[in-house]
Amino acid sequence: MTFDLGDLCGRSGVTARTVRYYVQQGLLPSPGLGAGARYTEGHLARLRLIRRLQSEHLPLAEIRRRLEALDDDVVRGLLKAPPPRKAPVASSAVDYVRRVLGGNAASSVGGARRPPPLPNLAAGSAGAVGSARAGRPVAERAQWERIALTADVELHVRRPLSREDNRRLEKLLAKAHELFRGEEV
Repeated sequence: MTFDLGDLCGRSGVTARTVRYYVQQGLLPSPGLGAGARYTEGHLARLRLIRRLQSEHLPLAEIRRRLEALDDDVVRGLLKAPPPRKAPVASSAVDYVRRVLGGNAASSVGGARRPPPLPNLAAGSAGAVGSARAGRPVAERAQWERIALTADVELHVRRPLSREDNRRLEKLLAKAHELFRGEEV
């Protein structure tokens, strides 16, 4: 069964703007381009799992990392598992932060145990760009910068960059300027 964007939003309780953002951020696979884009049951299941993971206070970067290597059948299987029980309200801000970050001190507050995390199937996968590069993790609060080289060619850079990567980028832009000399760089 396939849906248009309006149907998907109605079934998932997510706005069209949010769906487009999730596609852009790599949380959902692209449904295709234009008004004829069709969404599948797999898109709907991923949206529901994203909502569940957000209720556990996971950042979108972590959710994307967890979903990268999961196929639709695994996502549906995870949704069939009962949702985690809500942990009791933390007695202090420190307890809350420890619980959200996975610290042991608050994981058993009031006898409630944290549910096991989703399997980390994306670790070391080719989709984890940057984590393999120089052994550095991908910045969770990254921002993309678009650099137009010509009217039809652009470069996308995830910021912030290290000093070394900034130097490499400057060299790359200088080479691009030479290559596209006479065109808008």
